[in-house]
This record gives sequence, structure tokens and C-alpha cells, in this order.
Amino acid sequence: MDDDIEYEKIQPVYLPWHKRLLDRILSLKQHQRLPHAILIDLTSGEDGTEFIWHLVMLVLCTDAADVIPCGQCRSCELMLANTYPDFFYVGLLYGDKRKKMNRDINIEQTRELIHEVHLTRRYDNLKVVAIYPAEKMNIASANSLLKTVEEPVPQVLILLVTHNKGKLPITIRSRCQILTLDQPEKQIALDWLLGQGMRAEESEKYLEFAGGDPLLALKLKAQGYAGLVDDFKQQFASYLKNSIDITTLATGLIKFDVGLVRLLVKMVINAYCYQLSGLDVSLQAQKTASKAAAREIFALSGQAERQLMIEENNLNFQIQLEDLLISLKQIIKRSKD
Repeated sequence: MDDDIEYEKIQPVYLPWHKRLLDRILSLKQHQRLPHAILIDLTSGEDGTEFIWHLVMLVLCTDAADVIPCGQCRSCELMLANTYPDFFYVGLLYGDKRKKMNRDINIEQTRELIHEVHLTRRYDNLKVVAIYPAEKMNIASANSLLKTVEEPVPQVLILLVTHNKGKLPITIRSRCQILTLDQPEKQIALDWLLGQGMRAEESEKYLEFAGGDPLLALKLKAQGYAGLVDDFKQQFASYLKNSIDITTLATGLIKFDVGLVRLLVKMVINAYCYQLSGLDVSLQAQKTASKAAAREIFALSGQAERQLMIEENNLNFQIQLEDLLISLKQIIKRSKD
């Protein structure tokens, strides 16, 4: 594993909705059809590191029960200790200059991984290398990895795990078997949230806020997101009435985590998408349809996805946020003229 990555000892995590994907990979292994490179697309916002640890343990385990590693064989013990010599993990590094995690995975990291791929295995088992989040590879690091993905090395499994497979070069995607870790079905998610101590009505509400992602729902509950939604609705209504200006609205928002701000803005844009399209949230036709406004706000929704991908609160983020909220207000105003 990459000795330069600073982290506490990582432990594997298995969640009920992981089973379908793990079953698929385990079946490939058992039938000796495991590909040399797998690209796993995470559709939820969960941290993929602990999932990767469980997956690698499962693939290496000599006595797994269903999709649960035994925890006692040599491979499992070494993975639990984070010392398995034939597993190499590449992730975002901590930058000493910026005093925070780097924004991308650099070429030196992928070169080290490539070197590791071609070293002789220590044990008579698979060698596994993993990159997460793979979409954070910069152009140089992705290009350096391409030849390794193109030319399989015997008994080596390459895992690329991503939250956004579309950001990976098509040349890499096309050479991997792509699997998706889907969000759980609603009832499975609700049952899991109840098991985490949330009340039934809270589970429903926060799961809706989180777009069906139970881990995000749990995080939003801990952050008091429902109260933020109520406050934002009031502030946005005041903004539409010109009771407060755009700077006041945006300044109030950027005090919060960037991820929460994205959710709030997405929520209000989606609400007006339904309204201006002549639909309510149950997709029933309404009388407020405005085709021109609907086209504009759908375009704004896509624009918001791009503009708010900045990963830290700064002046540029506030400028992008203000631009979106001004555009939204203008669309709403035109729809009423």
C-alpha cells in the first residue's frame, strides 16, 4: 500500500445494499472469469475506501461465507492490519503546502502503482491495486495508467472506484468491466435508517432529502438539514420579493458546508422545474406550465451541476452561487409576466 497516504487504520465495511455487486464479483472469481480491470461506479455519496477494503478482503479470502470474508485466514488478517503486501491503494494525498487534501491524484502516484503491478507477488494469490476516487486522476496520471489497463498482467486485478465515471477518459473506461454499486431499494434504506436509531417519520423525510441515499440521509440528520431547508425557503422567498439582496442570500449560504449548499440549491431548482413544467412532485399535470421557462430552468439545472462542483468555500464559489440564484430569479419572474 502507498506509504505516503496518511490515514488511520482502515477497516472494511459491509452494508446490505452492497450484496448484489459483491455477489457478482465473487461469482466472476469462482468461475475464473475475473477481469483484469474493474471500474466500479458508486451512485451514492458513500466513502468508497471502506467498501474497497471489504471487496479486496472478499476477493483474497480463502474461506468466505457468502459475501462476508472469514476474517481469520492469512489474507484477511493482513488486510485487517492494513499490511497485506500484494495490495496497493492510491488515494488523495494530504498536501503540506495547502494544509488540506490534494485536489487530484498525480502522475507520481500512478507511476508508483504501475511499478507495483509489475513486481513479483509475495503470496500465491491475486495482487490487487485500487485507485479511489478514480475521477480525481489528472490527465497525466490517467494517461500514464492507460498502458497498464490495456495490457493485462497475470494474477493482477486493477480496481478503479469512482463517483463519476463520466470524468474518466473513454480510453480507460472502454478497457474495464464496468459495474455499478446501486443505491438500495427504498424499504431496505428505511429499515437500515431505523436500525441507526432514526424514527420512521425522520427516515422518510431525510431519505427524500438525500435522494434515496441512506448514508447521506444519516449525515443530513446529524447536521440538522431540515432546519436549514426551512430557513433557506424563507430567505429565498424574501429574495424573490426583493426584501433581501443576492449578496445577503449567498453570504448566508456559504457559511455552511459546500455539499449542503449544493443540496439546497438543487432542491429549489428542482421544485421550480416541476412547477414551471406544469407538474407537481407526483408528476400530475398542473395549470402553471410555461414551456419557455421550463426549458430555461432545465438548462439552469445542468448549469448548476457544473458551476457548483467547486470543493471548498471561497470567493469563486460565492460568485458562482450568486450567478445561479440571479438566473433562477429572472426565470421565475419571466414565467409570471
